[in-house]
Amino acid sequence: MSVPALTILDTQLVQCTLVACGTLLVYDYLCTLDQEIAYAWSPPWSAGTVLFFLNRYLPFVDTLISIKLKLTMSTPETCQREFTVVTWFIVAGIVISESILVLRTVAIWQARRIVLFVLSISCTVTFIPAIVITQIEIHSLKYIPSDIPGCRLASASSIILVAYILLAVSETTIFVLTIIAAHRSLRHSQAQWVIRLYKDGILFYVFMLGISLANIFVPIFAPRIFANWLATPQRVMHSMLCNRVLLLIFKQRSTNMTNRMQGAANPILESFLDEETSASMVIAGPSALGTVTARTEEIELDTIQEEIR
Repeated sequence: MSVPALTILDTQLVQCTLVACGTLLVYDYLCTLDQEIAYAWSPPWSAGTVLFFLNRYLPFVDTLISIKLKLTMSTPETCQREFTVVTWFIVAGIVISESILVLRTVAIWQARRIVLFVLSISCTVTFIPAIVITQIEIHSLKYIPSDIPGCRLASASSIILVAYILLAVSETTIFVLTIIAAHRSLRHSQAQWVIRLYKDGILFYVFMLGISLANIFVPIFAPRIFANWLATPQRVMHSMLCNRVLLLIFKQRSTNMTNRMQGAANPILESFLDEETSASMVIAGPSALGTVTARTEEIELDTIQEEIR
């Protein structure tokens, strides 16, 4: 029996995309493993460290399952079961990444009420509907037997578009808040690592907004079988970019602790991830990743820690 050309294109395109995502994950892991060992494996450990490891390693699970589904012959029942697992892993991973950004934004704004209110609304209208929408999407998926490797999707709801739109709005909200704080803070600090955090933050937002928009428009203008084509790339990019910024923060925390032990006169940033330390710190405005830089106002680290528990 001949296989429709569109089905072959879908299979090859998704296979190549998933293999590329897996390769990128491994490459990024090898490039940053030395930093992880140096800065994340050493105490003090915290809730932030747990978020880092979840954000770091969970993508390997759902990406490998996705690759396996696309490269092997699978029954419709297997496709339904394993794609459900993959979908919830992706949702959990994006929620973890977004939570890191939200907590960082709260910290750099010193938990101001207006910021707490805005972010609370943003999280409520993003996370809760996303969970409901994901469940509806999973139940709408119908797979049929295929003569080629991979899962052949027969029908699915397009409601997942709403979740991608809400995610784009949430990321834009965080970006706007961090840009406002950055404008107020960079006038007082020109440290190179601070500038790097801002640049990384802007690039993060540009990349993620681009992928979110692609996930919105592809199902609209392309055949339905391509609807979830970019779900894994979005999840992988979330994890990689956020982890790189967290590693930079871990490094800065380590430097700060070393300088304090050596009696350094000028304290450097301590991230909110250092839960065992109680000291004043200087915070300077956020990047789009919600990272902390240097600022003229000193606040107690315990205040920030309280916001992330």
